[in-house]
Amino acid sequence: QISYVDIPGPEGRRMKRHLAINCVQDMVVCWWSAPNDDGAWPWSPISSERDRANLVLLGCAHGKLEVLSCIHTEWDLLDGQFSTNQPYQIYTVEHSVSADKEPMADSCLYKCSRNRIQCAAVTRIPLRSKAISCCRDATEDKLVLGCEDSSIVLYEAYSQVTLLAQAELLPASMSYHPSGAIFMVGSSQGELQIFDTALSPIKIQLLAQDYSPEATLQFDKHFDVSSSLVQMQWAAPQFVSASRDGTDIHDLLLVRFDKGPLGVLHFKLGVITRGQLGLVELIHQYIRYDEIHEAINVLNTMNWNTMGRQCYVCLSATVNHLLKQKLTPDREAQLEASLGTFYAPTRPLLDSTVLEFRDPISKYARRFFHHLLRYQRFEKAFLLAVDIGARDLFM
Repeated sequence: QISYVDIPGPEGRRMKRHLAINCVQDMVVCWWSAPNDDGAWPWSPISSERDRANLVLLGCAHGKLEVLSCIHTEWDLLDGQFSTNQPYQIYTVEHSVSADKEPMADSCLYKCSRNRIQCAAVTRIPLRSKAISCCRDATEDKLVLGCEDSSIVLYEAYSQVTLLAQAELLPASMSYHPSGAIFMVGSSQGELQIFDTALSPIKIQLLAQDYSPEATLQFDKHFDVSSSLVQMQWAAPQFVSASRDGTDIHDLLLVRFDKGPLGVLHFKLGVITRGQLGLVELIHQYIRYDEIHEAINVLNTMNWNTMGRQCYVCLSATVNHLLKQKLTPDREAQLEASLGTFYAPTRPLLDSTVLEFRDPISKYARRFFHHLLRYQRFEKAFLLAVDIGARDLFM
């Protein structure tokens, strides 16, 4: 059965329309870029809000399409997708400007209720230049924006923290790995760069006998690329959120160029990680190569309340590694930061989380205390004992 419907909005104009369907497959959203410039259609007067619409909600129940609602967003749209967790919520990213005409991005939440679409929340993110690409992680807590000046901005919704990094390429497209550990950035010329979820760049190379990773992978060095890279997508179910004990392997990345070719990158992740590319595996690799600062930054992004076991595994691996090293000011600070992900977390811990991990982590804190004594850091050791409430250590 085939069903069709006329989409509201400007007619007779060539524009790229985008479609997204929700996880229960009863609603579709159609959106397109429509700059808020009333002078753009001097030959076609705008007669109604319906004609000016750039975001349309469609129902697709019982094999029939129908227009449920349409709106004209306050700002020009960069992206629009249904929530992977809430089937009747839509996330958009919109180009906006501040009162001082500085570029910003609005992360908006629209709710679909009674066949109407309404804006429920707006978060304004300051940028150094205009955003040209974006992606969200599986938890929908992190939004990454690629900008015209090659800067990468990561916004974490819960903590309302913005991180900034500089890419080696112009980020025309992006894709978050389903595990939430890394995301891929691609330029239209076919260059790829990888960042972890704390915005640390990760080097990459094609499979070879010689170890020679580089900041970017350039397709034009390996085959003829005569058109622009327009899509990157991980081979994974569309609506899967980060699970507590996920064992699925997602190591295939589809890359599509405007006029061909199609390609698939197969990430060889090795037997040590069991082919996984998750947060735990990434942190263990950082520890293996003594990149402790990067490991702690990733651990800081993890949520003890929803993935406590993985957090504990990463914390214990980091602290165990550091306690084997000679104590230096840097190592001491790293030990503090590692334990601080539990004792001073970025988001409050649930009582159940505290009860589950308090005792095993206090054992690592006590080992840190004795490590400080071994290097005659008596004052710091005393303060640590006070902080963790271990009176027996200094009585």
